[in-house]
Amino acid sequence: MASTNGFILGLIGGLLDFASASLLLLGQGNSTGMMNESLVPTYVWVAVLLVLGVVVIVTSIFSVVSIGIRFGRVFSLLMIVYGILMMIIGAAMTTGYIMAADVSTIYSYGMIIVGAAMVVNGIMMSRNPMPI
Repeated sequence: MASTNGFILGLIGGLLDFASASLLLLGQGNSTGMMNESLVPTYVWVAVLLVLGVVVIVTSIFSVVSIGIRFGRVFSLLMIVYGILMMIIGAAMTTGYIMAADVSTIYSYGMIIVGAAMVVNGIMMSRNPMPI
């Protein structure tokens, strides 16, 4: 059950990463005069979000196939790490460190919530490994 939840959370998390990256890319030219306070350029954040989205989705797919069942603890640890990364990036987006002010923050709050759920699910997966 935890692996199925992890699969769904991974897909949702990856889609949130893609949506956030696309909003960053589209909002890059539409800033309303507010400077981005980030030391890292926006296109780097877009690349990080796209890579994280791909990695989360691929990992979630592998977690429900036979390799994920055999190495459940590794995938639970990966889910915890990805969840923490999503919470950190979501918090940075919420505070305005990454995004310009004109971009919607619903994805940033979604990333925090899904990231927290991924951490909880990863902890549950590590405590109750799936039988082979």
